[in-house]
Amino acid sequence: MKTTSIARWTGLVAGMSLALVSLVSAGVPAGTGELPAHVSLVAERSVKLGVTPVGRELLREHRLVPGRGSVSGLVQVSNLTGGALELRPRLRTVRGELPGELRVEVSAGSRTLYAGAVARLDTKLRLAARAAQSVRFRISAPARAAGDVRGRFVDLSLRWTTERPGG
Repeated sequence: MKTTSIARWTGLVAGMSLALVSLVSAGVPAGTGELPAHVSLVAERSVKLGVTPVGRELLREHRLVPGRGSVSGLVQVSNLTGGALELRPRLRTVRGELPGELRVEVSAGSRTLYAGAVARLDTKLRLAARAAQSVRFRISAPARAAGDVRGRFVDLSLRWTTERPGG
């Protein structure tokens, strides 16, 4: 009985020693000291438009550090009607409040359609009948927005409104 007890304690001490040596030798790197925001963007369905991808995440990267780069994603919109349409993208938060300093750049091909605050997004894109266009959304936050954005979860939904040109 005493031999099994000694063997158990010896095994426990040896195992803990190996775990400690592994942790020390792994050299876990120090953190950056920055707490990024987590940004998500999902496109909604539309009656007059084909939207790809719909209901799935558009952004390739989700971590947004204010003052350091951006997160971006691409959506394909197709006019399913027999006439030209003017499309207006609308971004809304799925839950919570939208940080006021969050910025978005919307571009189609090499053309920038909008660059400014997410909350004031106002642009349009004209699509001919049965035409399609890829639209990029690039979301960023200036360094001064760190207090407003840092550590937040920003879940955005993309909805397209449509109207006939000149209507």
